[in-house]
Amino acid sequence: MSVRFQLFKIALQISEIKKAFTLPEDKLLQKVRRLNRHRCFRMPKDSKYRYDDEMIFGRFHCLKIETQKRRAARAVLFLYGGGMLLGSDPGDLKIACRLGKMCESDVWFPYYPLCLDSSIEDTYRMVYEVYRKMAESYNAGNLSIVGFSSGAALAIGVCLYNNVQPHPLPMPRRIIACSPGCVPLTEEERAKMKKLSQKDIMVDSAFMSTIKGPMAHGKEVPQYMLSGICGNFKGLPEIHFYYGSDEILYAEAEPFAAACKKYGVSYHMHVGQGLCHCYPMMPFFPEGKEAMGEIVRILKEP
Repeated sequence: MSVRFQLFKIALQISEIKKAFTLPEDKLLQKVRRLNRHRCFRMPKDSKYRYDDEMIFGRFHCLKIETQKRRAARAVLFLYGGGMLLGSDPGDLKIACRLGKMCESDVWFPYYPLCLDSSIEDTYRMVYEVYRKMAESYNAGNLSIVGFSSGAALAIGVCLYNNVQPHPLPMPRRIIACSPGCVPLTEEERAKMKKLSQKDIMVDSAFMSTIKGPMAHGKEVPQYMLSGICGNFKGLPEIHFYYGSDEILYAEAEPFAAACKKYGVSYHMHVGQGLCHCYPMMPFFPEGKEAMGEIVRILKEP
């Protein structure tokens, strides 16, 4: 393990950021609303890339980013994390642009509805509409979905959602899912998360149960939207999973692998030993940089 990661780990422990994930639902939502005041859609003003705002259902923004000199043949649907509660920050967009530039692809970056004021079903509908528009603009075989944390669960979930549509769209070329999580449905899942929580420097296992209320938002929602391992994986494309061995969501690696095996889905499980939640998103230490480079290579494969 690198010295830089060790220093990062110490800094996070000192910051006590993990404590926020132990808050009861009402206090957690209050804190998130304050943070989201500065996490709204803004059209980038730089001239490094070409940007366009694609409105979805006349209400939601999706930032389209052309990272090459001309429109690329391939595109990435980039889904940021935040527990379905936090909006994206500039760092998310920076990673999305960097990824698109390195893998020679356009990037679509949806500002999807969060589960503060609507249920997870609204999130799925919006992101699926983005994917539909992408499939119209590019051959589906040239599309990849990349997600981090809750965005990773959504990356898989969009394809599960596609499987329950009366007229499904063609599946994307592949999925990169970094630290996808699930609301724990069994005592065994909860116990595994609680044990891993002792090592996790970012997220507390209590959060994964707390989030169920905001995600459902008082409605009966399909179970796979809360826990992707319950979905129909039939026909899903190749999936590359990335987990840190010291994060609570690593408890879901085995169930996701089992779901892929059940439906004959090709998958690859990449585990960073001793590493944290969403480590490929952190190229400022060697392990994260190496993982991001690997993801770029995977996305560039024919």
